[in-house]
Amino acid sequence: MRRGTSGIKPQSQVAGQNEIARRLSDFPCGAAVKSEAQLEAALDCPPGVVFVLRGDGLEIGSMLRRIHSAGKLAAVHLDLVDGLSSDISGVRWLVRSGADAIISSHSQAVRAVKAEGVTAIQRVLCLSELSVEHGMTAVSRSQPDIVELLPGVILPQVADLVLPRLTVPLLAGGFIRNVKDVDAVLEAGALAVTTTDPALWNL
Repeated sequence: MRRGTSGIKPQSQVAGQNEIARRLSDFPCGAAVKSEAQLEAALDCPPGVVFVLRGDGLEIGSMLRRIHSAGKLAAVHLDLVDGLSSDISGVRWLVRSGADAIISSHSQAVRAVKAEGVTAIQRVLCLSELSVEHGMTAVSRSQPDIVELLPGVILPQVADLVLPRLTVPLLAGGFIRNVKDVDAVLEAGALAVTTTDPALWNL
């Protein structure tokens, strides 16, 4: 796993990034949840990081407390939480609610997350070679702590376009449907995958 060396991060941010990476190394299939049923299942599964991909801004605090009570860390996708905007106000709401990491596709939000001292995960949509180029340029500007590539299943085909330009851990999510997909993505260079499929959370 490679990390960036430019810039000075707050001690809490470094510790948070390191702990998230350590837990994903231990169980490389992160539990991504969009429903109450998935959340309940994730709380009883081995992965140490839960990726919250849906939620209500007014109820997110209680959800995060449940995740923490189960001994897990919570990464929340800011762009997908109802009632929150992808700006500094939304970031601060999630920080106060207890998010251990915040995910966004927006560079401005990623920079705001880093300014708050919380682990920042930037999503990059890989729809074409041009979109990969744009995504990598955005990453170089915002300097997230972790990058997540979507759809992750294509990482083996685009690894040469992505990995040489990263100095932080890479996650892969989307259309990862079986153990073969997981193995291929990890072998291509991802630290871990994120998946909504509970059958993969025990790998």
